[in-house]
Amino acid sequence: MRAAVLRKGELVVAEVPEPEPGPGQLLVRPIATGICGSDLSAWQHTDDFLRAHADADVPGEMFDPDRDLVLGHEFTAEVLSTGTGVNGYRPGQKLVVLPAVVDREGLPHTVGYCTDYPGGLAERVVVQAYGHLEIPDSVSPVHAAVTEPMATGVNAVLRAGTTAADGAIVTGCGPVGLGAVVELAHRGVYPIVASDPSPVRRAIASECGAHFVVDPLREDPVAVWKANAGADTQLHVIEAAGARGLLDRLMATVPKFTRILIVGAGMVPDPIRPVVGILTNVSLEFVGGPGKGETGYRAFEVMFEHIVAGRFDPATVVTGYAGLEAVADVFAALRPADAHAIEHVKVLVRHDITEPGILPA
Repeated sequence: MRAAVLRKGELVVAEVPEPEPGPGQLLVRPIATGICGSDLSAWQHTDDFLRAHADADVPGEMFDPDRDLVLGHEFTAEVLSTGTGVNGYRPGQKLVVLPAVVDREGLPHTVGYCTDYPGGLAERVVVQAYGHLEIPDSVSPVHAAVTEPMATGVNAVLRAGTTAADGAIVTGCGPVGLGAVVELAHRGVYPIVASDPSPVRRAIASECGAHFVVDPLREDPVAVWKANAGADTQLHVIEAAGARGLLDRLMATVPKFTRILIVGAGMVPDPIRPVVGILTNVSLEFVGGPGKGETGYRAFEVMFEHIVAGRFDPATVVTGYAGLEAVADVFAALRPADAHAIEHVKVLVRHDITEPGILPA
């Protein structure tokens, strides 16, 4: 089968072995696959990516950099067949996929970061038969692919327990940050200040419910928040940019007792001054993405509920489409040298597209 393969730092289209579902597994055909910021890091900062996962003792998201890797963990798919012992799933179902697979030794993995299990940038994928969300006929199975990345931002809001009495700043308006904006707006939070250098992303943040949008290279989002928040409003910052130096700057400028939820996965060391946090009583909390435990999986469900209930149109954040042959173009477009030049939020890779390049949404 064909797949977009990360091969020693280069993205190429190649033939890879067909996966076969084992007991308790599904064989699925990806419908639409998004590129995660973690995929970009695995591509651009492979050694740092692998070192971080080794240090954090997360073997299920490590891969052999000397072998071909098929990325892609945020995708929708159609069930093709089921392994033995599977209940509750059937061929033809369309799913938002929980990208988990368990190998023969019983070790769980995230598909897309495991050399032996291809991710959603392949024509077929094997996943465990649990945790997936069935897509109703009222929802586009293409656009529903934004559920997984946006759920990470939702998870930060759930962890913070943000209420309508609070205000928020969201730094970074990629899919993760926009997921936080959607959940904050749903909760009636005011003000919501969204910050991103990209004018495209700022405009979409406004559509998702942000009250104020700023270019952080020209305007301080903390100053904008202070100018529009009540004196007693508690601030929660959802840091989804991962920009070097941003955490230290936020700690020095936000109001005392601010809680900063960090979902921006910076790959390189980022110094902070602990004494600043001590003097201001600022809290830093690191938040991962949707999974089976804690608030993570609930965030997966909550984001999907927003889509199914029509509270949020997932097409809002889709800015382009591409076929497998254009995957390298997609990766390059999502990490331009100039942050102001980012023209996309989510580009979805679809196996039914044969045209070259990135097509407009």
